[in-house]
Amino acid sequence: MKKNIYMALALAATLTTTSCGDFLDEYSQDKITATEVSHLDETLLGSVYMPSIADYNGPSSAYAGFLNILDDDVNTGYSSMASGNIWNTWSTYLSGMFGYFAWQLEVGKNYESGSVASDKRTWEDLYKRINNVNVILDEIVDMPHNTDEKLVAYYRVQGEAHFERAQYYLMLANLYGKAYNPATCESDPCVPLKLTPYVETEQFHRATMKEVYSQIVDDLLKAEDFLTKSPQIDDHRLYRASAEAADLLLSRVYLYMQNWEEAEKKADAVMHSEKVELATIDLLNSKSDSEDYEGADFLTEQNPEIIFSQGSNFVSGAVFDGRTGNYCVAKELYDLYDDNDLRKTTFFEYQTQMDNTPVDSLALAHKYHREQDYRSRVGSIYTLRAAEAWLNKAEACAMQNGKEADACAALNELRRNRIANYADQQYTGTELIDQVRLERRKELCFEGQRWFDLRRYAVCAAHPYKRTITHVLNVPDSNKGTYRYSYVYNLEPDDPAYVFAIPSDIQEFDKLEKNPRQKREPVLKGVLIKTEDE
Repeated sequence: MKKNIYMALALAATLTTTSCGDFLDEYSQDKITATEVSHLDETLLGSVYMPSIADYNGPSSAYAGFLNILDDDVNTGYSSMASGNIWNTWSTYLSGMFGYFAWQLEVGKNYESGSVASDKRTWEDLYKRINNVNVILDEIVDMPHNTDEKLVAYYRVQGEAHFERAQYYLMLANLYGKAYNPATCESDPCVPLKLTPYVETEQFHRATMKEVYSQIVDDLLKAEDFLTKSPQIDDHRLYRASAEAADLLLSRVYLYMQNWEEAEKKADAVMHSEKVELATIDLLNSKSDSEDYEGADFLTEQNPEIIFSQGSNFVSGAVFDGRTGNYCVAKELYDLYDDNDLRKTTFFEYQTQMDNTPVDSLALAHKYHREQDYRSRVGSIYTLRAAEAWLNKAEACAMQNGKEADACAALNELRRNRIANYADQQYTGTELIDQVRLERRKELCFEGQRWFDLRRYAVCAAHPYKRTITHVLNVPDSNKGTYRYSYVYNLEPDDPAYVFAIPSDIQEFDKLEKNPRQKREPVLKGVLIKTEDE
């Protein structure tokens, strides 16, 4: 019986989805019969991949765009010479994201108005994309692939679809489930697994962490196989999945699972690929002081390290970008870099406002391109790049007996491409693990990794690490263009807020097991605090 793929009659031929309780199930008023793999390829591009949008709208509740404002690398900015635009910037960047930044039970809570926006955008969007993958994988088995050209496309579309489903389930698992713990994964609730293209008649339930991670690994292994048979063409290197992207994500997943041997193997596969290279120290040295930064910043389309990217850049304009009233780089992070570490000046700078008055806080200046007339299409959440393979290799080897030299070799190679006049170092034991984690924080800051790293370090059997995160919310005066007061919020080790609540609409409809997230009050309020001194 011929199957139909449901497509919206739009420019990108995208699938549209809705649901009972806005969850998982699909229907459409328009039906177009897919008869060729190329039709599914268009659907994959239009309805599964996230658009890489160049213009910037700040942290978002969609696509997990809030991820980089959760961790210890960010705080709120401060200027001793606050200008009149402080309130406009505050209301654009901070007030609406207060619930995420301050780890509130109601993450959609607006600080000033008291209104609460929906908390389901990331959940709903990712499941819609997953369901589109399910339809594609179900339909493609009936597509003709009896020529070399069609067979190549047949493999590639399946590989990309499996990769995307894995990336989305990994995000959902780490937002709405606990960090993967081998000791408890068989009972820890994660998220529902939806792998069929049709409307389910049974109530959904939360699969276990082990079940979800097993599915992620299975999808990535299939992606690796299909995309090895049908390698990605160079023209699509950045925005379409590849075997190297699947291997790198697999390496990360195995790190999360504390499967150090497999993490090392997959990192090695990436490092040894002819298509992968580390950016040289010259790239970091090339930043210009001119007004035209195109091609001179670190994470642009021209960076040879980038293996895959999708989604928007949710941080470059929000992390100070010449305006008071928004986010800033935590001074603690900035101070981790040695003076001869070129990342210190490539990634960050003390900023001035748009009227050139001084600002006392640190900006994320050149890691992503952020000029108004040109914004990089490198995403700040879902990007995969070569440096992570070297870091994954170093961590995996540091956790295994007898492989400390291999860990140091990977760590030193990365540092030689980041630090001027670097001399190789040799570490052992706890110091080695600490150095690898330090390097990971410095290299991957504001790329959607730190929050998940802190979660997994806390349950690492070999070398657990926990800390308290402090966020300072500087609140401006809407009439005077100055600050009124600061609120201080702490996130303690093992706090339930490391796991997000199941969105309220979904919880109400599907009666899923709740996460024990709690209301949170500031630990200090009323005292004006300069966050650069934190």
